[in-house]
Amino acid sequence: MKLLCVEHAPAGAWGFTVLGDNALLRDNDDFYVPPRVERLSCVPQLVFRIGKLGKAIAPRFAPRYLAGMGVGIRFYADDLLDASRAAGLPPDEATAFDHAAAISPARPLEGELPADALYAFEVNGREAFRGSLAALPVPLDRLVARLSASCLFKVGDLLYCGNTFRYPGLRPGDHLRLSLDGAPLLDFSVR
Repeated sequence: MKLLCVEHAPAGAWGFTVLGDNALLRDNDDFYVPPRVERLSCVPQLVFRIGKLGKAIAPRFAPRYLAGMGVGIRFYADDLLDASRAAGLPPDEATAFDHAAAISPARPLEGELPADALYAFEVNGREAFRGSLAALPVPLDRLVARLSASCLFKVGDLLYCGNTFRYPGLRPGDHLRLSLDGAPLLDFSVR
């Protein structure tokens, strides 16, 4: 299983990274800040489970390859990310560490995608972000087409759709909640 993680940059540019399943944080387990990390941020996002083997998928066929939808939170070690960029090194140490990608259970998808799916992110009981499938920075069918041109989609792979919103300054003791259509699917603390 692999995690296909979309990354958004200013001015509409985007790309993706591929993480291993060591990055998954499951079952609403608490997130423990890794040693050496001084500045931590996170990005709430929609996540789709791949349900069919595929390569070079045309945008119009994208829904056929998506078996489930949930939510996720990607964690970033901002201080390590800045140091990697300054040294011209890849960002893996700052983005691909153990438990860097929280994942909720996936709701099964059948046929058309729910264009009105809404997700909301709360930190310490206060809403920090609200988004929807329809408002993704890049339409889902285009994400599937571009990623599948480079990577073979396998059953069980996860597609993290990314987000232009990033919540900075996470600290131990913060409580995170991410809901999909009003139902809390992720609910855990930073330790």
